[in-house]
Amino acid sequence: MPMGSLRFLHSHRQLPLDEVHPLLRFLRTEFAIGDLTQRQSILKLLAKENKHGQMVHGSRTEVTDSRQPQDKYEGLNGTSTSDRVKIHSRIPSLDVLRGVVMMLMALDHTRDFFTNQNIDLMDPSHLSLPYFFTRWITHLCAPTFVFLAGVGAYMQLARGQSKGAVSRFLAIRGCWLIFLELTIVYFVWIGMPGVSILQIIWAIGVSMVFLSGLVWLPIPVVAAIGVILVAGHNTLDGIHAASLGNWSVLWRLGHEPGFVSFHGRPILYVVYPIVPWNGLMALGFCFGRLWTAPAGQRIRWSAGLGTGLVALFLILRAFHGYGDPNTWASQHGIAPAITTFLNVEKYPPSLQYICITIGLSLLLLAWFEWLISSGRAPWLRSTAEVYGRVPLAYYVLHVGLIHLLTIITCALTGHDWHRFTTPLPYGSVALGTPQGYGFSLPVIYLIWIGIVASLYWPMKRYASYKRTHPENKWLSYL
Repeated sequence: MPMGSLRFLHSHRQLPLDEVHPLLRFLRTEFAIGDLTQRQSILKLLAKENKHGQMVHGSRTEVTDSRQPQDKYEGLNGTSTSDRVKIHSRIPSLDVLRGVVMMLMALDHTRDFFTNQNIDLMDPSHLSLPYFFTRWITHLCAPTFVFLAGVGAYMQLARGQSKGAVSRFLAIRGCWLIFLELTIVYFVWIGMPGVSILQIIWAIGVSMVFLSGLVWLPIPVVAAIGVILVAGHNTLDGIHAASLGNWSVLWRLGHEPGFVSFHGRPILYVVYPIVPWNGLMALGFCFGRLWTAPAGQRIRWSAGLGTGLVALFLILRAFHGYGDPNTWASQHGIAPAITTFLNVEKYPPSLQYICITIGLSLLLLAWFEWLISSGRAPWLRSTAEVYGRVPLAYYVLHVGLIHLLTIITCALTGHDWHRFTTPLPYGSVALGTPQGYGFSLPVIYLIWIGIVASLYWPMKRYASYKRTHPENKWLSYL
């Protein structure tokens, strides 16, 4: 469209506001993928016309550009640029979902430290249905946390930060999380120095460093890389570190959990290999693009994608299809059929595992967004959102509190509390609880509720401090 159209608008400043804005909206859409200089000129004119309209009509309507274009694919994902919402602050539904999974994470860790059943959680044949689902529902935690970290990275772009600033932040924060995993997080989990353990904080840190490079690429390319890593890594399940010789260390870090040894001595235990967590965070980054749309569209996108992922899981699982090394059987009764059907691989997360967990999380996100946008559940914002705004602080404190209470309980009940302060491979919670120690599942739930409740006010105070002191940039790393 020629720039003469702008001169036409300048010469017709007395047009009614409701006639000027549709034309300006058309011009904004017309130039959404075009020349940035032309588009900025249009936006300046839009602001002038809006200001003029407010003076004439006494209106308080604010019409602004949704956000600056981040790449040449702006507006090509089914939602026009003019329909997008400028993100000025955090989106409550994202924090609520993050808070819910953080509370569920505390249930899993409470069970780890207080259970009276030393059984193999990877073998559902030894688990009752209540115990199985107590463990299974917490599978939502890690993938959702990683996925939302990617969404949060895109939200920084949506708030107007440059790709360079976001890339630097992701790289620095990623390295910081890796350092925390090897120091503070190790201490609250184990206590005494010993074999280092690489868990979810490490996986998030490495994935952030990986994403710091991807932010420079077009969204379709980032999405393609994410899909390849998430959907393609199960083709490598037949390759094992034991057969790779000197390359086994890289394979442990990248795809297969297990001990890393040096001269026959274990020095590292990898619980969360990098792949496909880095691909999942990349997909979360791409999903953040959709989450800049208005609330109604966000709900439809999230519900539609969530339903599709759950359906894909059911199809792949029902027909023993690609995407998980574990099989299921239906000939041994209803309960074994249910548990084996849902028993998908987490270490590393299989395609089927990611489909069911992220699918359910997206359905929850759509529901939370609907509740919050319609004003139906203010209690969500006053409870779950508190934990979701300060996830790292909550993670460190809740593990440390559970560990401390376990040591005290062991000592008071006459059991060997040293098990929980001895590092791998000789001790730690990874080897189970002491013989005769622990509680039944109902008591574990009560302990879990008490732990989550006890952290509410500290987390609320800290979240409030972060919100009221934005000048302290270092808080963004905590």
